[in-house]
Amino acid sequence: MSEEEKIPPMSFQQRRMQHILDSRPLAEKKTYRLNKVSPKRAAKIEAQKASGDSQMDQFFKSLRNGMTGRCLFCNGDTMKRDDEKFHFSLAHLLPKAIFKSVATVPDNIIELCFWNESCHTQFDNGRITWEFIKDSKEWDVIKEKLLIVLPLVAPEERKHKLYSKLEKLVYAI
Repeated sequence: MSEEEKIPPMSFQQRRMQHILDSRPLAEKKTYRLNKVSPKRAAKIEAQKASGDSQMDQFFKSLRNGMTGRCLFCNGDTMKRDDEKFHFSLAHLLPKAIFKSVATVPDNIIELCFWNESCHTQFDNGRITWEFIKDSKEWDVIKEKLLIVLPLVAPEERKHKLYSKLEKLVYAI
């Protein structure tokens, strides 16, 4: 028996694949990596670092002296004495992501605990609802702040349903 007889015959597909691999090796694929941060954004971040604190950080620092160290809702300790995390206890009544026009208005801020009862987190996540707040003893303080802040909201932001809801609660429409 010759060697050719010992090798099992190849199918057409196997011979074709062997021909491709022998005479035309497959090109290596280029691997591409996406930047985690775009070059434009990276430049902006570097500029902010070079200029010091961001506008929001400066705003929070300006409010620190007015902090009481007590949560408005549960009267628990806040992060007032922590130099790096004190701003965790400063909650926006109108979320800064939605209502950018009043994000840095001091009357849009209330002091809530972050670690103990997590009032800040519960307020931001909607577990402490506006209806619940309206029926609480803290409503007078919050209503006073909202009476100052709501007229300052930009016209294009007034279309948000939270603004309409608060307008009805505050002005009893």
